[in-house]
This record gives sequence, C-alpha cells and structure tokens, in this order.
Amino acid sequence: MAHYTITIKSLIDNNFDFGLDDYPIFDETYRNTLNNNILNYYYENEIGFETAELFKFYLNNKLKLIMPKYNVLYEKQQSSINTLLGNVNLTETSTRSNNNSISSTSASTSNNKTLFQDTPQGQISFTDLENQTWATNYTMNNSGINDTSSSSGNASESYSRTINGNNGNKYTIDVLDDIKNKFMNIDLLIINELSDLFMGIF
Repeated sequence: MAHYTITIKSLIDNNFDFGLDDYPIFDETYRNTLNNNILNYYYENEIGFETAELFKFYLNNKLKLIMPKYNVLYEKQQSSINTLLGNVNLTETSTRSNNNSISSTSASTSNNKTLFQDTPQGQISFTDLENQTWATNYTMNNSGINDTSSSSGNASESYSRTINGNNGNKYTIDVLDDIKNKFMNIDLLIINELSDLFMGIF
C-alpha cells in the first residue's frame, strides 16, 4: 500500500503508459527486457513525484542521458563474451572460372554456264559468254555460300567454409566462470542510477 504517492504496481495495474520507447539502446530487441527489469525491480516502490506524468517525464529523460555510456558497455561486453566463447573465426573462400569460345567461318562460290547454238555459222566467242548475239540458248548460274558459326561457354565454381568455435585453450566451464566472475550486470547499474526517482522512505 502506498503511503505518499503511488507505486509502480498501481500504475501497471491501471495500464499507465511509462513511455520508455525512444531512449537510445544498443539493440532494439533488448528494449522490452530492460524496461521490464526496471519496472519489476521497483515494482512496489512509490514514485518520487506528485504525479505519474512528472515521473514519466523524468524517468525517460534520465534514460536518454545515461544510456549512451551504457550502450558502449553492452556492446563491448558482448564482444568480449563472443571472443571467449568462440576464439576461432576462420573463413576460407575460393573461386574458379572457365571461359571457352569457338568460332568458324566458311565460304564457297560456284559459276555454271551452258551455251547452245542452232546456227554453227554464227560467230561465238567462248571468252565472253555473257555478251553473245548468235547463241540460241544461254544459261548461267552463279551461287555463293557463306557460313559462319560461333559458340561460347562460361562456367564458375565458388567455395566457402567458415569455422567458428573454441580452439581448446580453455574448457567451456572455465569460459563460463570468467563470464560469471568478470562481467558486470549492466541492467543493474542502470537500475541503480534511477533510484533517485523513487521515494526514499520505506
């Protein structure tokens, strides 16, 4: 039961909108987790302001001020944990390509001429068949064939292999002990910085 203002529990029960949706955060998917951790930690605490709207304003304002430095801590700590859990990160890639092209060209020409004369006494020159005046029948066929063909082909192969994991210098249990003993609870650091927004009398 609240004695001076109102508790976080009462605000939640009355569907109060705390905001908490636009302060900077290192990973947007973690926003709901951090918000819930804050509200659950102070679940039975009374707000340190006369109205819920004032509390909302100062809560969101303070998070906007302090989160940039904690975002750096989140990112650095996550990077360190990833390094401990998987200190091998190897990627092998190779590419092989073949380019083949074939082209061919052929050409042929043929000339067929036929001359027939009913009057042998006429003058005929065999050197100039196209301009005869005494020929009875003259036939000439000219034909030419040009044939060109080409073909090409391209083939490529790509290969990639990635290895991630622990190189065996440390057992997994030792890595987990390092995480437990050496890494900080950043959520709790943030929560503690918000304590002055709540009533200090219990």
